[in-house]
Order: sequence, then structure tokens, then C-alpha cells
Amino acid sequence: MPFQSRVTDNYKKKMMMNHHHSRILLSLLLLVAMALPATAQVRFGIRAGMTVGELRFDRKVINSDNRVGYTGGLLLDLNIPAVGLGAEVSAMYTHRNNRLSDDHQIYKRHYIDIPVYVRYRLALPGVERIIAPYAFTGPCFAILFNENAPTNYDNSRTFLSWDVGAGADLFGHLRLSASYGLGISKAMEYINQDYNGERVHGKDRYWTLNAAWLF
Repeated sequence: MPFQSRVTDNYKKKMMMNHHHSRILLSLLLLVAMALPATAQVRFGIRAGMTVGELRFDRKVINSDNRVGYTGGLLLDLNIPAVGLGAEVSAMYTHRNNRLSDDHQIYKRHYIDIPVYVRYRLALPGVERIIAPYAFTGPCFAILFNENAPTNYDNSRTFLSWDVGAGADLFGHLRLSASYGLGISKAMEYINQDYNGERVHGKDRYWTLNAAWLF
């Protein structure tokens, strides 16, 4: 296949994938909004934290080690006290760092992450106003807006991951959480020049530690 045709096909695939991710995100937000009863509590907050992640490739031609990044942004918290259920939607700036085995340079990627979580809070009678532990899970949609990738890497403009975590609300305002993210769709491709331009797919794996303040 001619090079120009391959580039065109790859561009079309990326656009279709971006459109698919956008539809999933909008559908989830609508489901969350429709499921909320009139008694739901709504709060806003700010959040900041750190990430430790790596890229996992589907072939052992290249490796990535763990690197620390950071994240920060805004969150919308929805809580249904009567049943202990809730939801959380955030808009986060996330800076991810990776160092790849074929290059000593730190590879930087800048994203807008939109996690949509479902949360279950454990009721502890008598101390719930002091500490309220909870578990959460849900998808995270990442939109790439800046990078410093070498020429033989091709980043996905969007990718999807699934997060699982736990945390606790302290004194009704401070929220601490830890989560693990498992990449579902590819975050980037490595173009292997030694094998006629074969593309090796990489997915993100990351830990995130966050602290938030709810108003």
C-alpha cells in the first residue's frame, strides 16, 4: 500500500475512534444525570495530585519505566446519602512522563482527563462526619493537546482507560483517594523501522494519588 494511502487510512481511523470516545462520554454523562433523584446532593471542588505510570507495549521491542507526573483540576460531586451511592465527574489537566528504552530523553504528554466515576460510601455510624471511606470505579477519557514525541512515535489524540480506587472523606470537605488506571484503547504507537514500519501499540498503566477540597 502506498505511504500516502496508509497515512490517510490511519487519519480516518483516528477520527472514527475520537468520535466513538466522545459518544461514550456523552452517553455516560446523560445516564448519570437521568439516574439522580431529587434528593441528591451536589457539590463542587478542586483537586490536585500525582501520577506514576508507564506505557505497556504489545511486543517486547521497546520498554517504558515508571515515571512521576502530576494532575490538577475541578470536580463535580453527586451524592445520594440515603443509599450511600454517588457519582463524580472531573476535568483534570494531567502531565504524564515516560522514558523509553530506545531513548534516554523524558517523553512528556499533556492531557485533559475526564474521569466519570460511580462511588459507594461505607456508612460508619457515629463517625461519618469525621471519616467516610468509599470505593469507586469508572472510565477515564483522555484528550491529548501537547507532546514532545520523537518522529517514530504516533500518539492517539484520545484514549480510554478504566480506573478502580478507594478513598475517604475527612470532616466533610477533604477527600483523599488512590486509584489504578488500566488502559483500554491504545495511547500511542511505536513505528518499528527495523520491520518495514510495523506499528507496536502502547497502552497506559498508572497509579494516581489525589487530594481534593469540596465546597
